[in-house]
Amino acid sequence: MKASGQPSLDHELRLLRSSLLYADHVDLVAPSAAWMRDFRPLRDIDADDPWTTIAALPAETLQRIGVEDVTPRDFRRAMRKLEARPVDDPERMEKERQWRETIPQMKKQADEVFDSAESVQLDMALEADSVTMISDGTRFEDPIDRQISWYRGHLSKALTDPGSHVLLDDVTTEFLRESENFADGFPDVAGTRSRRTTVGAGLVERLPTFPDAPMSQVLEACEELSEGRARYRASVKSLADQLQSSALDATLPSEIDELWHDEVRPSLEDLRGTASKTRVAVETGKRLLTEGYGLPTLLVTIANVPDLAAMLPSATAAGAAAARVAAAGAGEAFKARSAVRHHDLVYLLDVDEKLGRARH
Repeated sequence: MKASGQPSLDHELRLLRSSLLYADHVDLVAPSAAWMRDFRPLRDIDADDPWTTIAALPAETLQRIGVEDVTPRDFRRAMRKLEARPVDDPERMEKERQWRETIPQMKKQADEVFDSAESVQLDMALEADSVTMISDGTRFEDPIDRQISWYRGHLSKALTDPGSHVLLDDVTTEFLRESENFADGFPDVAGTRSRRTTVGAGLVERLPTFPDAPMSQVLEACEELSEGRARYRASVKSLADQLQSSALDATLPSEIDELWHDEVRPSLEDLRGTASKTRVAVETGKRLLTEGYGLPTLLVTIANVPDLAAMLPSATAAGAAAARVAAAGAGEAFKARSAVRHHDLVYLLDVDEKLGRARH
C-alpha cells in the first residue's frame, strides 16, 4: 500500500508481465486495480461542457463522484432536463457553476491515479488490448470481508473450471493450504495445469533481462514472438510433468530453480552458442504445421487485499505484506508432444535477447 492510500501494483505487474509472455491474452480480475477502470473516464471530462461530458460517464464512474441516491438513468435524465432550460435559468446556472468548480478537482484526482509509473504500465497493457480488466462487483474501498468473498468466488470458480490454469504466489498458496475447501489439494486436472502455468511463467521470470523490462518492451516481445510462445507452452507441459511438487507444495519454487539451473539455462546457453536461428525456425516451423498448439486466453486474478495475509493462521504468511494471485484460465487445453525438444525453448532465448536489445 502506498502512502496515498492507493494499492501498490509492483508485484502484480511482475505476474502480469510474465503471464503476458506465457499467454496470448490476459483477462485480469483485480480488485486492487478496479479503481483504474472507474477513474479513466474522468480524464476526459470538460469543465466547459459539463452537461455532455458528465452525463456520458459510465455508471461506475458516476458512483465514484457521488451519484448514489438515484440510478444513472435518472441522473442523466435530470441532467438533460436542466440543460434544456434557458441559459439564464437560476437552477441551471447554479448547477453549472458547481460542475465547473468540481470538474478540475476530478481531473486532478484521475491524473494522480494514472500518473504513477505502475498505473502507466498497467494502462499501457489495457490500451494495447493485451489485457481485459474484469472487476465488476468489487471496489477497492469495499469492506475487506466483501473483497475477500469476491476474490474467493473468482478463485474457486477458476480452480473448478475444467479448462483452468492457476498461478499462485507464496501468500495465496498458504491461504489455500489452510482452506478447508482445498485441504486435500487441487482437483487432479487443476493441480496439473496450475503447476504447468507456474513453471511457464516462472522460467520467464528467471530470464536475466526480465526483472527490469518495462511493459512497453514486454508488449513488443509478445507481438513479435507469438509463434515461439505457442511452442514454448508445449515444452513447458513436458518440463512441468517431470517435477514432483504439486501446485500447493512449498517445494515447487525450489524445483523450478533446479529446473532452470540444471536444464533450461544450459539449453539456452547451448542454443545461443551453436544453434542456427534459421535452422531452428525451419525445423520448428515444419512441426508447427502438423502439431496443434492451443493459444489460450489466460484469466489472471490479482488480489491485493491488505488484510488477507493477517487472516492466515501461519505466522509466516501473516507477516506477508499482501496477497497476490494470478489465476490463468484457458478455454482450450494445451496440445503438446510427449518428449521435451530443447529447441522449442528458443522462445526464452528470443525473449531474453529482445528485452535486452530494447534496453540499449
